[in-house]
Parts: sequence; C-alpha cells; structure tokens
Amino acid sequence: EINAWCMPGGKIAVYTGILPVTKDEAGLATVMGHEVAHAIAQHSAERASQMQAAQVGGALVGAASSNSKYADYINQAYGIGGQLTILKYGRNQELEADKMGLSFMAMAGYNPNTAIGFWQRMAQASAGSQKPPAFLSTHPTDQSRIAQIQRDLPEAMKYYKK
Repeated sequence: EINAWCMPGGKIAVYTGILPVTKDEAGLATVMGHEVAHAIAQHSAERASQMQAAQVGGALVGAASSNSKYADYINQAYGIGGQLTILKYGRNQELEADKMGLSFMAMAGYNPNTAIGFWQRMAQASAGSQKPPAFLSTHPTDQSRIAQIQRDLPEAMKYYKK
C-alpha cells in the first residue's frame, strides 16, 4: 500500500509500498517531514476534539428540535454540515502538514523543491484509483496540494542550507 500516517501520540507508520514513489532520500524526507508535522501540530488530538464537539452539538440540536415536526430534517442537515466542516478541516490540516514538512525537510538538509516531484509521483501513483469529490475528501486534490506547496516553497527555502 502506498501510504504513511501519524498515529495519535506521534508514532509514524510508513508502508513499504510508498518507497518506490519516494524514489530517493529527498522523497522520503518529504514524507517524513509531512508526518512529523502532523505529530508536532497534534492534528490527531485536534481531530478527536472536533469529533467530540460535533457529537455534543448533535445531541444539543437533537434535544432542541425533538418537538419539531422537522426534527429529522434538522438533524440530517446538522449531520451533513458537521461532516463537511470536519472534512474541510482535515484538508486544511494536510496543507498545514505540507507547509511545515517543507521547512522540516529543509532544516534536515534536503532541498524542499524536491517535494514537488514527490507529490507529482504520488498523483501519478493514485491516478487510477477512485477518489471522492474534493468536498468529501479528507485530503486536498493533487493539483491544489501541489499549487499550495509551490506557494509555500519560498518560506521553506529560508531554512535550506546547501
């Protein structure tokens, strides 16, 4: 499987299937920088808090609308809206991890410009797979991710020493 992820508590899992896509040390530094960024930013804890807040909100909406003849519609609308908000937040976390990861790989001595090639290879590797519409995904589209990384590169390059 072509994947890597950060577990709650900061442990990082890298599947061997991603290694051909990384191609070299700089590609692996892109992956590791991204996953370390998730750990440092505590994205898994943020996500858990968000899910808990959504559940509490759902219970409150359910209680407040219980006497309404539109209770089912209100609860469904809340559920859909809450889920879409959480998904967007996940995409923002991914972009934040990309940005931080570029700086981390630069600090480790890897040229952040090489991250573009890695993400292009990731896009090619997943080109045939089924992807949900962008608004239903926890990850940004390949094109938007690469475009944002290109915008973030000048900041990361400040940390790169040849």
